[in-house]
Amino acid sequence: MTAARRSAPAVACALLCGLTLAGCGDDGLDGKIADYDTVTVWSGGGTSAHEVGELTVLAPVTVKCHTDGWYKVSYDGGSGWIDSSTSIISKKGEVAPHMVPEC
Repeated sequence: MTAARRSAPAVACALLCGLTLAGCGDDGLDGKIADYDTVTVWSGGGTSAHEVGELTVLAPVTVKCHTDGWYKVSYDGGSGWIDSSTSIISKKGEVAPHMVPEC
């Protein structure tokens, strides 16, 4: 097998990862909750869902994706959804929807 044929699957995966921003090992964007007393974590993307937890100032979170004004996040102790207007600070600056994939 030629070197070009052996590398084709790796190139295909790299291209797909770049287009989707998910899969192929992308685990989300790490950050911390900015200056809020508490941030409610919901079971789904909307306030009609039920509360599953609260996050406080500087709580570490991983932003997985966004949809319709909500971020899907994971944190120590669980996962859920928070309003995307919540200020989350990452090494790349304040997290914005364009920085994470759409859910």
